[in-house]
Amino acid sequence: MEPPDFIKRIVNFGRLMDGEDRDSTDPDDIAHWCSVYAEMIRFKERLMAETRSEIEKVPSMKPELAGNDIPFLEAEMERLRGGLEFWEARRRKGGGSG
Repeated sequence: MEPPDFIKRIVNFGRLMDGEDRDSTDPDDIAHWCSVYAEMIRFKERLMAETRSEIEKVPSMKPELAGNDIPFLEAEMERLRGGLEFWEARRRKGGGSG
């Protein structure tokens, strides 16, 4: 049985976001993607903190959360940080403002 498409996307940690064009040098695109990645990182950080808090509150959840959710969120954070670093580097090269 073939896994659903969303599963394939979830485990593809090299994927880009929908609409993201890494060849773009347009300052508006660069600013947009810096903002999107920064906000996604903040969101995932909140999820990570909430997950860790739940582990503390309900220790019986630890095997599931620490064994599955935390590693996934950590890998996802690495993907997002890589995207933000890419767009921030593009901005530093003079492609975007702010």
